[in-house]
Amino acid sequence: MLSSLLRRFAPLWFVLGMTGCESGEPPLGPPESPDAGGPLLAYTVDRYDFAFDLTTREAASRLWLGVEAGARGCLSLPAREEVTDVRWGGAPPGGLRVADGRVEVCGTTPPDGPLWVDSRLVIPEATTPYTQVGLSRRPDAQGRPFTYLLGWVESCDLFGPCDPAPGRLAHFTFDITHAPGEVVLCPGSLSRRDDKHTRCELLGTRAPTYSAFMVASHPAWTRTRLVDSDVGRVELYEPQGGLLGPAIDAAAVADFLAWMTARFGPLPYGPELRVASGPTEWLGMEHPANIILRDNLPLLPRSYANMTLHTLMHEIVHQWAGDRTTLASAGDFPWKEAVAEYLTYVFEDEHRSEEATWTLAYWDRLARTASYYLRPRDSPAPPFLTFVNDIYGTGPMILLVQLESLLGRAQVLAGLQAFLAEPGVRSIEDLRTALEAASGRDLQRYFDTWVDGEGEPDWPYFQVEWSQADALTLTVTQRTQTGKAYPCEVELELQGEAPEQRRRVTVSYGLEPESATVGLMVEGLPWKVQQVAVDPRSRLVNRRSPGLVREPAPQAWRL
Repeated sequence: MLSSLLRRFAPLWFVLGMTGCESGEPPLGPPESPDAGGPLLAYTVDRYDFAFDLTTREAASRLWLGVEAGARGCLSLPAREEVTDVRWGGAPPGGLRVADGRVEVCGTTPPDGPLWVDSRLVIPEATTPYTQVGLSRRPDAQGRPFTYLLGWVESCDLFGPCDPAPGRLAHFTFDITHAPGEVVLCPGSLSRRDDKHTRCELLGTRAPTYSAFMVASHPAWTRTRLVDSDVGRVELYEPQGGLLGPAIDAAAVADFLAWMTARFGPLPYGPELRVASGPTEWLGMEHPANIILRDNLPLLPRSYANMTLHTLMHEIVHQWAGDRTTLASAGDFPWKEAVAEYLTYVFEDEHRSEEATWTLAYWDRLARTASYYLRPRDSPAPPFLTFVNDIYGTGPMILLVQLESLLGRAQVLAGLQAFLAEPGVRSIEDLRTALEAASGRDLQRYFDTWVDGEGEPDWPYFQVEWSQADALTLTVTQRTQTGKAYPCEVELELQGEAPEQRRRVTVSYGLEPESATVGLMVEGLPWKVQQVAVDPRSRLVNRRSPGLVREPAPQAWRL
């Protein structure tokens, strides 16, 4: 996801959303016991069949559950209190209670074969504050309605009983009834029985509930093929005269698809990827085999050099990183966005270098004002929406770009290939383990200092002192409130009186720094140094905290 809350109030510019690497299924069942009706049964939801009428907002849901055969007891699932017509294996349940945000349904499980639980719900036309999560109908610039049923992290119970944990992967089918001629998109393979019925099936690669619960429609979408290649097809759904089509470099999208599939395998949800426009809160949102982009992206202030292309590539990465391989918990959201941003940046750096420079500069600006660590240990925990909007700069910088300098890009990419190699559930700890295996280096101290913490981040600000005689002597000191030394590598640009008098040098603290101060001697410099710029390419979180030494103004600002 690219959230358009990225930092205005929190307009999520991007988007999208702790256990170890999946060794089987995630832990089963909910945490509470029923008051009556038998013991609480452990379960997994293997498949959701979701039927929805866009005109009446009526939804019918069937959950196929993995449970102990022939057991008597109750299931407790998160659900809205408005849920009705709950059925157990097609029959009235032996016990039923809907309260406190859960539906408790009781009976005896089949002696063989799966159990299914049915229910109905009229989904309200409402969204959670500051997001578009829920069901919304919004007019586009021409007043035509864009309808969006949107799930997100731990929110699928808005649409019926479900297991909302981010690490639950399942199959899905969608049967959508709509106005004649309405163009409807949903996850998986798409078919239309007639002009009022659309069906989608997601029965191959599993997906998480946070991105798979999605239905989008627009009466004026027309389909245009952007990419038709050996690695995939990209179809654009946009009204005539829309802004996205002219702004998307189709050749660059084809190159990026080839670049991604060469490293991470085929598109996880089939060779067709559907990209659609709409008046959305977020810049973009990933769904299996679908991407929804904000329809006025090309008109927005340019946080990235090419807002539309960068956002589209970011969401494409999520097909692998976030959908096929998903979050172990809501607290693991940073790795998902960091990986999507980082891989987009690496492609830009290799193929569109000026855009990569802009991307790093934007991340650097965001990182200077982050309010939380990537894995905050605050008690109480920070509001999730605030936390996730804080990680779009620090996430890719800390989890990946800074490690490029210490480990090498090849090692970071190899770690990501292993991390995303198989479908399943991954945590930030799993990312550390994959990067350690690829590089042969111990990253525990790096993660302890950069990733984990409580309160406002105490990330370092770098102060440089120098003297110059026969050689230039540099002393670089990390300034923090606590005095801790952070593992990192710091690039410095030496600047002389004339514009052409510039040289870049690097000082390294390594992965196990013993001191907050390091020195470097530079010989053979034929001109006198006037200023030293720290991190000129914006590859390091160089954060000045209140109360520390004053940060010198760049030479260009001096009058």
